[in-house]
Amino acid sequence: LASVLCHHVHRAILNNILTRLNSVCLYTCVRRVQAGSQHVYTSLIETMSRRPEGTDGSDWSYREIIEDRYKRMAVNMSATLLLHQVQSGMVLLKIVWYMIPFFMEDRYPEPFMYAFLVFMVVGNFCFYAGKPRGRSVLPLMKVAALMVMATAAMHFVGLWKYHLLDPKTKQISRRVYKLLRDRGTITSPAYLNIFTVLEAILDAGVGLSAGLCFFTFNNWVRDAMDVVKEREERNKAVPIRPPPGAVKKRK
Repeated sequence: LASVLCHHVHRAILNNILTRLNSVCLYTCVRRVQAGSQHVYTSLIETMSRRPEGTDGSDWSYREIIEDRYKRMAVNMSATLLLHQVQSGMVLLKIVWYMIPFFMEDRYPEPFMYAFLVFMVVGNFCFYAGKPRGRSVLPLMKVAALMVMATAAMHFVGLWKYHLLDPKTKQISRRVYKLLRDRGTITSPAYLNIFTVLEAILDAGVGLSAGLCFFTFNNWVRDAMDVVKEREERNKAVPIRPPPGAVKKRK
């Protein structure tokens, strides 16, 4: 009887030990599976939302950089919109100024006038066509920024030729003064200074507006290019799966 009781006691103890070991092994396996799935999920999230270089890896720093970038892009685009309109208006006044000899002396205007006209038309077309309903098309905006840069460069080249190479008798302010004096419209020499000052103000306005517009426009284009580059890198790292039932295109 004692041996039978000992046998049952040992059997119960062994069953209890085996049950506990099975529970511990099962719990360990479950924890490892959970840890592995959490690691995969964390890696996937980090891949999908890859942080830019220069951050310390925290979500706060990542959000701060992204928010600063988009705020900077919004400010640059608002400033670019205003400066682009001012620059277009100043270039239009410069074109009208170049057209004065054509209307008053029946002579062809300077070749720079045609360049300014082309740059203004192409730049405005690309600028406003590149912003359909607030979503900017980057290639068109690049062309618009290039037209602004070309306008600024052409303006300074024109000033260099106008004031250093051409004779003073070709200056439009002097020609207008001489024509009005010959017609008897004006008699005071002070009008020559007035026309010269107006021409200088117009030239300064064109140069400043074009330079500032290109500065803000170029900053916006660079930020937009960084955003597009990061989006392409995320798409390459985590390819977008087609919806179920989608028909695959044959090569």
